[in-house]
Amino acid sequence: MEKFFKEVSILAQKALLYEVLLSPKPGLVDRNNSGAHDDMDIFTFTDSILVLGEYFEKCASSGYFHNGKEFSTILDVIRPLGIEAEKKMFAATNGINTHKGAIFIFGILSAAIGLVKSQKEVMDIKTLTSRAGHISGNILEDFNLNFSQKDKLTYGEKQYLKYGSYGIRGEAKDGFPSIIIAYDVLNDNLKSGWDFQVSMGEAFLKLTEIVFDSNVVGRKGLEGLRILKDSTMEAVRLGSYKTAAGMCKLEEIDKKFIKLRISPGGCADLCAATVFLHWIIERFKNL
Repeated sequence: MEKFFKEVSILAQKALLYEVLLSPKPGLVDRNNSGAHDDMDIFTFTDSILVLGEYFEKCASSGYFHNGKEFSTILDVIRPLGIEAEKKMFAATNGINTHKGAIFIFGILSAAIGLVKSQKEVMDIKTLTSRAGHISGNILEDFNLNFSQKDKLTYGEKQYLKYGSYGIRGEAKDGFPSIIIAYDVLNDNLKSGWDFQVSMGEAFLKLTEIVFDSNVVGRKGLEGLRILKDSTMEAVRLGSYKTAAGMCKLEEIDKKFIKLRISPGGCADLCAATVFLHWIIERFKNL
């Protein structure tokens, strides 16, 4: 099974690389610029991605070798792995948070992939996201904690207290519904003959439309979220990644987001995860 775990890891890293290479990507690190970030660039992301491979392997292995039908206990196993992966990320980036959200999402999905493999189930989007939801079954218990005892709250915890939003934890518990939607957009565009970057870009823009992005809200509040959605929908109306006018609009929005410090990093993580599952399904659906 080591070969299987390794393949899962490679596809996870590849998806994260494809995400950072997607350009233009308003407010985010891409091939054109560093977006609304002064402390990171495409090389920082690459350094981070390269140290996460072992983590993805261990998460896939944890899902595969799980015993019993109580799948939520897998989360207890992979959480310490995620903490260790974060330490490796910070060491590789000199303390810069490039992939904390992705470590969370990809850890659960890698475990779900291992679990589906061990259960000899069909490797499709419905099964994978359903198992991810089962693994995350108790995750909202995080919000029963006394946050006053914590030194520093995450964006997600702050937004739960302020807006009642469960953020990415809610996404995970519900089986990542936004990934399912983005997956359909990605595949529909690929089937229509668009290349992978265009199809991935369309999936990313769909996510900006439907996701409560904690990175944006943490920086700019609900007004920032409104600006994100309104702006990217302008690009969609002009053809987005499929037309010259759409690409020009995306570059224009990028400049605006850099000025306003808007960075939809949550959408970027979910886009990368969508690509990851696409490749996993293409690779293993008939095995």
